[in-house]
Amino acid sequence: MAVEEPAEYTRAYRSETERLLRILRATGLWHSEPDNETRSAWRGLLEDPDLTGEQFDAAFLVIYEERHSAAECWDRFLELHRRFGEPLGIPTQGVSELPREEPAADEDFDEAADEDFGEDFDEAAGRGAEARFLHLAVVWPHSRRSVPADLFLASGRTYQLRLGIGEPAADNLLPPSSPALPEGPLDHADDDGRGDWLQVTAVSAELHLPAERYWIFLPLHGDAWVCHCPPGGRHGCAPDHRGRHLHIPFVTPEEPGPARLLLIVSHRGNQLQSATATFSVAAAERPGGATGAVVDHTLTPGFTGLDALPRRAAAVRVGRRDGAMTVDVTAEDGPAAAFWLSEHQVVAVLEQVRADLLACHSELRVQEGREVRVNLLDRANRKDPDALRRDMTRLARRGWSLYQMVARTRPEREALRRVLDRPSTIQICRTELNDLAFPWALLYDIPVEADAPLGQCGPGWEQLRRDPTARACPDRTRHPLNTLCPYGFWGFKHIIEQPASVPGGGRVHLEAGPAGAAPSLTVARSTRFDPTGVERHLAALRAFFPDLRVCDRKDAFRLALTGAPSTGVYFFGHGLPARVGEDTTPTVLEIGHDDRILPEDLAAWGEAPEWEQWARSGGPLVFLNGCHTVDHDARTWLPFVDVLAGLHAAGVIGTEITVVRGLAEEFAERFWELMLSGQDVGSALHRTRMELLGRGNVLGLAYTAYCSAALRLRTAG
Repeated sequence: MAVEEPAEYTRAYRSETERLLRILRATGLWHSEPDNETRSAWRGLLEDPDLTGEQFDAAFLVIYEERHSAAECWDRFLELHRRFGEPLGIPTQGVSELPREEPAADEDFDEAADEDFGEDFDEAAGRGAEARFLHLAVVWPHSRRSVPADLFLASGRTYQLRLGIGEPAADNLLPPSSPALPEGPLDHADDDGRGDWLQVTAVSAELHLPAERYWIFLPLHGDAWVCHCPPGGRHGCAPDHRGRHLHIPFVTPEEPGPARLLLIVSHRGNQLQSATATFSVAAAERPGGATGAVVDHTLTPGFTGLDALPRRAAAVRVGRRDGAMTVDVTAEDGPAAAFWLSEHQVVAVLEQVRADLLACHSELRVQEGREVRVNLLDRANRKDPDALRRDMTRLARRGWSLYQMVARTRPEREALRRVLDRPSTIQICRTELNDLAFPWALLYDIPVEADAPLGQCGPGWEQLRRDPTARACPDRTRHPLNTLCPYGFWGFKHIIEQPASVPGGGRVHLEAGPAGAAPSLTVARSTRFDPTGVERHLAALRAFFPDLRVCDRKDAFRLALTGAPSTGVYFFGHGLPARVGEDTTPTVLEIGHDDRILPEDLAAWGEAPEWEQWARSGGPLVFLNGCHTVDHDARTWLPFVDVLAGLHAAGVIGTEITVVRGLAEEFAERFWELMLSGQDVGSALHRTRMELLGRGNVLGLAYTAYCSAALRLRTAG
């Protein structure tokens, strides 16, 4: 990152305004308050030798009146100048070098400064060692005093969101019950072991926010701080140049009403924690408003274990608001897209996607006067090239429609392509209490028309035949309109992970199963299947797992889960519809012939102290290979995922549609084989998908990983 060199002034200032602007340029406010365009305009004035003092003042006034950022920064600077006087040691004319202890960032780095101007900040004091919290407040930009939570914000006015990490302030908007950040040193250390740089992103559909990325440094102990050192590098700033809070400016909408701001704290693309702040906006400030905030996703409590989290190219935060699914896409350089879908739209999308996937391997036919679903796959679960092309064409058209839902404008689509041009790992984070799903693997990012024939991408298909581990088309930069390439699908090009929000005291799992034990698998099977086929499947699994614990009764399965810890848990059976009057997920799990397992059952089992062994010794990887039979709901397996995460399961693999038993068996056998060979979930899932695709079967896209893509089995290898 470029660093602005200290300015050199070889002439006297031409007006009092220029003198003060030179002072501003030599302070930290220059790099934190104004936006890039304002800094550039001011720099142009200071470096223009032809302006007279009167012309300088006139040009400055134009910038001040036309640029909101300029007015905010200048007013803030004059206030501080009146309070503290001339900054010590900063000459304003006739010098060749300006003393500056900390490096200053150039236009591509813009960070909000703190009001603790000149306060000594002792990083070694270790305050907040017992627990560190995210804390938020809304403040007026000039005084930096907090806005009361019961005050309506004025429409069309600028405020700032103040953010800190450490010991909460008294005016914290987040409730005391928010997830604590417990004691513990950070595993990963930037700046020669002194802490970690965290990125903060703010997005809103109602508020006007600068498209900026913000950074805050979290030391090994005590409160986080902001400074003007380049993120990722060493600190050259003095302790008394640091502040405890990050300030993010926002402008309220012109129309009164509710407004919402989504805040994401991330590290190397991993969304560590997110929060939603809500505001009441009126024509003018007045009592009776309601400003609040809530933490709605936590990937790793305590902001610990950061070194183990692999870098992620893009992150997608999925929340709920007023019956809608809200989605915000961020990359390492800032926000990329934001959109919302009504619950009706989400359900409709999933119905269409499931119908498309289902049509790829089965169809309804009338036999002997009744409708029967007929399998279209051959004995090896394959389809011929012409049938595969029809399947891919149908899915590509659906996937392009989904892609336009995620990125509705051309600039947003270009931003996504720029971020995700190459194979990447994308992290999908669902906020707490959000049970809506979205078919991310089906997104198709090559433009196609609704009724035009699609031309096959020869290099892409040849790459697939040559290397099932490949994730990029050799010809990806030259895909014309209406191109059918396997790597246009996100599920074939990218690794997509959907880790659950980690319960208090937990940590995102990167290993599954107990250490030092032989591979073991606990199986909940249905007895409704043909016993010969099931025994063949169990024999194949036994070749991978010498310790195979097969259960066909609910009670036996519960006891097996709380017995000796296993590497994996495998549900193999039908997904049954919930009974009339049951307040539960639309699909429940079948075991044996008549027994059923609900998410509420698992939660009840988890009350027993024996379940704590999953937390102590390492929870298993759970594979839900039950077939959906009547699912038309957007929740699918998500209630099971959340309950299992609360029980400290390392992760969950699930299907989104009905899958014929032979394909379900083949997919599970190959997946477990790859996992036990040492591959992580992301690689094993992707390779199994691609091997199926190479044989004419697209249904690997029906499987989803609800865990970290980097998750491995402890007993593997």
